Amino acid sequence: MAMTVSQVARGTGVSVRTLHYYDELGLLRPSARSEAGYRLYGPADLERLQQILFFRELGFALEEITRIVNEPGFDVGAALRMQRQLLAEKAVRLQALLTAVDAAIKRSEKGHLMEKQLEQTDLTDMFKDFQ
Repeated sequence: MAMTVSQVARGTGVSVRTLHYYDELGLLRPSARSEAGYRLYGPADLERLQQILFFRELGFALEEITRIVNEPGFDVGAALRMQRQLLAEKAVRLQALLTAVDAAIKRSEKGHLMEKQLEQTDLTDMFKDFQ
């Protein structure tokens, strides 16, 4: 089953313009074209788009993603395991930042702002999640 660029855009939330750009970069080329010349995407193309979106969410640059997914030995399973690990690490960092924000909110509500003198251990504890 092939999907047009507009169907893929609607289904994935990726704009038509972005899909065209990915095609220009050689990052995501549609596997077929209609007789009228429209881009047609198959299941393998959608799997590749998912890989691109995972890498983008992790902060990879498009040039780096292109290099990774175009490597002859690219292994989707290995990439998914690596992406999961990176996302788990990101989740831990985000949870630590949420904890730090919650602590800052409590300090703010109690009137204990940073302008008051803090002990070095308090400072280290307050900023450890930004390292």
